[in-house]
Amino acid sequence: MNTFKKLLIGGAIVVPAAFAASAATAQVSGIAFSDPESVILSAKALDAANQTIATTYKAQLDQARARQQTLDTELQALIAPLDTNKDKQLSDAEVQAAQAAKNPALAKLEAAQKAGQQEVSRLRQPATLAQAYAIEQIAMKYDPAMKAVVAAKKVSLLLSAGAIQYNSPEADLTDEIKAELDRQTPSVSVTPPANWQPSQQTGQLFQRYQQLVYYSAMQRQQGAAAAPGAAAPGKPAPQGR
Repeated sequence: MNTFKKLLIGGAIVVPAAFAASAATAQVSGIAFSDPESVILSAKALDAANQTIATTYKAQLDQARARQQTLDTELQALIAPLDTNKDKQLSDAEVQAAQAAKNPALAKLEAAQKAGQQEVSRLRQPATLAQAYAIEQIAMKYDPAMKAVVAAKKVSLLLSAGAIQYNSPEADLTDEIKAELDRQTPSVSVTPPANWQPSQQTGQLFQRYQQLVYYSAMQRQQGAAAAPGAAAPGKPAPQGR
């Protein structure tokens, strides 16, 4: 299988809109390229798996969401003694000042954050593992989909998108490979075998997926804040040093 380029199920599980590949349907011959990561993480099978996971693990995800909200409230209270400018978040300067003064409130904050995040992660773990398992199965289906498209397009050399400096749109086979993968693999299981653990490659893909979910959520929040008449958003919860 090809080497792919180098992902918090925090609430509803979403597929980042930014991951939709651009249209490229022209006939290609000779040299072409594709983006395996985009194909895998925008696959219809992953969207279907996410919907199943959100339903199957709803109780755990709801508990994790509630615990995260409680943790955010707890952390805000612990920040208050360290928040000298009263903006409800800690700056680097405020953390450094607390460290220099050996303020016990900082250690208490860090301990509470670590314990709370561990609990949230534990609650999310079944859903997280199921999603990683879905991604791994889809990743394993990239190779046959890619080979089918390469054969159909009579391509003799397929490059990774990460190595391309310039291309014409018709050389991009990402959409074609995604369509073939969707055709060959419309769904995958979300029930990992007993003691299953993701491979290193799956872990990298999953980390990337989590990043995309996070960025997508941030973009939606920024868009809502910029909308006319939108209420001013609150400041983000602190992330302890």
